[in-house]
Amino acid sequence: MRRIYLLSAALMLFSPLAYAQTCQVLVKELQGEYTGGCKKGLAHGQGKATGIDTYEGHFKNGYPHGKGTYRWADGSVYTGNWNMGKREGDGTYKYIKDGKEVLLTGIWKKDAYVGPKPVPPKIVKKYNINQISFHNAGEGNQVVLLFKQGGMANASIMDLMIAANNGIEFRSGSQIGYQQVTFPFEAKITYKTWNPLRTVLLDCTLEFIITEPGRWEVRIEN
Repeated sequence: MRRIYLLSAALMLFSPLAYAQTCQVLVKELQGEYTGGCKKGLAHGQGKATGIDTYEGHFKNGYPHGKGTYRWADGSVYTGNWNMGKREGDGTYKYIKDGKEVLLTGIWKKDAYVGPKPVPPKIVKKYNINQISFHNAGEGNQVVLLFKQGGMANASIMDLMIAANNGIEFRSGSQIGYQQVTFPFEAKITYKTWNPLRTVLLDCTLEFIITEPGRWEVRIEN
């Protein structure tokens, strides 16, 4: 009989319900009942906390951290990424304003909505090109094309033709690009180049669309 009592006590000690009393959530509005992972007396790992508000998802050191869903007492709901109790990264926030449901989807930083998630550049067509990379260096209205081979400027480009939907073309050394661009920017590029071993002359084609404004570098590797 004594062994049965000891076993029951052990099960209660390690059950999720035990965390409702011994594992602390550090967000005041979530304090009340907690079930889930615990580390050093703090909510840690997957869990659910219910107080004035409710949160279900991942915790770290007592705070919502990672992915999870937070429900406020007024019915508002946020589902997405968290960083130590604050909305951070990709997420969706649903709330009621003037009797109508409002949905904010996009990027959050330090608990504030920054804006919609940026649309990445789209490669429409790629032929006989090893790798394409896009880099946005910041605010601006420029697109620069960098033709590379083996990490160096590709000196074997021939019969280059570029058709762009807008912008003013410029050339500076091995760089070719467009200034005063209005986005979305679309380009179709055709050219010939030798392969790295100089044994085959390749016909190359690239078509792409850049939607987000900026100072873009498009690296084209053969």
